[in-house]
Amino acid sequence: MLVADIIEWIKTEFQPLTLATPDATLEQCVNNGIRFWNTHSGYKITLMVDYVPAEKRVLLSKQIKSVIHVLPCSKTTWIWNDNPLWTMMGVTVLDNVTNDLIMMSEAFRNYKIYVGTDMRWQFEKSEDPSQGGYLYIINVPSNVTRLAVVGTKRIVADEDIKVDYILEWLLSYVKALVKQVEGNTLRKAGVVGIKNDGQELVTEGATEAKELQERLKKDGRWTAMSFRG
Repeated sequence: MLVADIIEWIKTEFQPLTLATPDATLEQCVNNGIRFWNTHSGYKITLMVDYVPAEKRVLLSKQIKSVIHVLPCSKTTWIWNDNPLWTMMGVTVLDNVTNDLIMMSEAFRNYKIYVGTDMRWQFEKSEDPSQGGYLYIINVPSNVTRLAVVGTKRIVADEDIKVDYILEWLLSYVKALVKQVEGNTLRKAGVVGIKNDGQELVTEGATEAKELQERLKKDGRWTAMSFRG
């Protein structure tokens, strides 16, 4: 859904009543909803990016607003391919060679950390939402040409939003904002002695918006348990 489609959806939701709120204000409500998502959400996104060994940084997509984890995409030679395993009474038994290789592999992994050859990265966020940030990375394993970047999702300008969770939250939040704007318009336009439901709309919209904000906050807590590579 594009911004224009969301505006038309909002108008249809309030039918058969005609909104007193002009289209320019509706568009502002949509932009406010997108802005709140981009500053408060923690929706997970994973993208594969190309990496040039000679470079020390990678320009990421503007869809990624923060990076949680980076994984090198490399081919692994599994010990199990060339060494036999036995199963006795439901228990997998390793031969001595395989067992020694596992211990050596683990020791080598710890050694890499000790000598400072383990992969490290740092993400520099762009101040311009229309441009992606840079991922600075060192000690990338040899022969790696692609990286799996795990981060949080940003809604970019003129994006056709198709992800069900994002679309459902954004439509509900924008509708709550429009209820508040429409309620204020009705309340101020009320004739003395004649009641309308303007205040009820304002209260209802504010309550729904608060609930949606809390929901977005809870759904983004997975980033608090992330770890750096």
